[in-house]
Amino acid sequence: MTGEELRELVELDPERFDAREHAALCWVRETLTRREGASRDTLERFERAFDERQRRHIVATMKAMYFFNLAGNTLDGWLRRMLGQREDAHEACVLSRD
Repeated sequence: MTGEELRELVELDPERFDAREHAALCWVRETLTRREGASRDTLERFERAFDERQRRHIVATMKAMYFFNLAGNTLDGWLRRMLGQREDAHEACVLSRD
């Protein structure tokens, strides 16, 4: 992904995504980042945009991506320590919503 594509994902401007994509992306972001999960409005948009089977596929994809992200980060940190490399906390994604 390019930096611009990543910025678009962070911003989630509804003009840049079709309505279904936007509903799914907003639902995933809120599900993963809000303690209480997706807002009622976001959940309703998600449920209107996708049938039950499609929602299950999106949930499975989200969980798989989350798992492999955690696993990759853990493995990367472990390998760096094993190789005696310093972990640089500033290597994280520098994108922001600013």
